[in-house]
Amino acid sequence: MLVEGRLVRNGAEIVDASSTVTLICSSGRSVIADTGSPEDIAQLLEALHNEDLRPTDIDFVVNTHLHLDHVGGNGLFTNSKFYAHTLELPPIGVLKVSSETEILPGVVLLPTPGHTAGSISVLVRADRRYAICGDAIPTRANFEGHVPPLININPALAQKSMDAIGASADVIIPGHEAPFDVGRKR
Repeated sequence: MLVEGRLVRNGAEIVDASSTVTLICSSGRSVIADTGSPEDIAQLLEALHNEDLRPTDIDFVVNTHLHLDHVGGNGLFTNSKFYAHTLELPPIGVLKVSSETEILPGVVLLPTPGHTAGSISVLVRADRRYAICGDAIPTRANFEGHVPPLININPALAQKSMDAIGASADVIIPGHEAPFDVGRKR
């Protein structure tokens, strides 16, 4: 995790949000899942520097969906190929996915609709099974309480996606908090 996401609320209203930004390295290639909010660009650049990386070193950027708090740093990654779900209506040049897609060995994009019609999660098979969820699972409390994201197109569909992620992962990296262990017995 390069940048831990955040949600700031005033009661039930979300007043500020920035997504978690995650770096994945597989087969000598690098992937960034979500790029955070525009105001987090300096923090993202510092985190990349700490990994001895520049934005131009990143091969792929996966946008879990196209809300500004998840794509605000996209402009940094001028050499990257971008992925997003076709239902997000991504701009020209973005590689569109509509079904489960392996982009690198052990790195799979999985449609997880509910927050938006085109939400996707990134499943990573490494020492453990990781799921980078965007707003399919915005916080640990959403997952543990079986509460769909506050903003959603269909709560039942969002819950179905949350359940699928939970069944596929040992560690969940939510859209707006630190990673957590699913707690499943092995």
